Amino acid sequence: MFMHPRLMASSSWGKNDRIENQRKGVALPAMAAQKVLYMLIGPKGAGKTHIGALVSQHTDIVFLRVEPIWLRLRPGENGWKKVEAVIDTMFQIYKKVMIESLGIGAGFQSFHSALAQKYPIQMIHVYADPDTCLRRAKDRDSADQIAVSDDKIAKYNQIAAGVSYHWDLEIDNNLPIAEADILAAIQSIGAVRRDPEKQS
Repeated sequence: MFMHPRLMASSSWGKNDRIENQRKGVALPAMAAQKVLYMLIGPKGAGKTHIGALVSQHTDIVFLRVEPIWLRLRPGENGWKKVEAVIDTMFQIYKKVMIESLGIGAGFQSFHSALAQKYPIQMIHVYADPDTCLRRAKDRDSADQIAVSDDKIAKYNQIAAGVSYHWDLEIDNNLPIAEADILAAIQSIGAVRRDPEKQS
């Protein structure tokens, strides 16, 4: 299969929570066997929302925008738990769901671990240069975005740029990539089911 030079699929899964649970004999619920959660992880302005909307429009993967959920939280409500509950509800209807996140902080770690107990997760790293991300973040429609100053965006993006997970796919989104290449790459990782016992 042809893969765009700025789309890199991982050759092995890595020791994510789901694999670790399977090694320890903790089975995922049977209903999760055919379900897949895709997480687009990267800085603000890297292009996660654009990719998610593209994928949702052209595939059977449904994209859930997370920021609008955070914007509608009531006082004292836990945002991560709320997003998890919405994901659980979506999986009652759909088999494939995609979300976006910066992927930073202890809250995200707990959120990821809780979801990994229930669903297979495909981790997709979307990244671009800091200046490119900041320019895109400033230029986009802010109606469904959490209001954040340029200084905070730069600070959060610096932290987000340093996160490292066991990526199933990495997308260098500095320059335009053909939509067909993005879609093919994402669908290819969703189609692959590697045997965790063969993980080194």
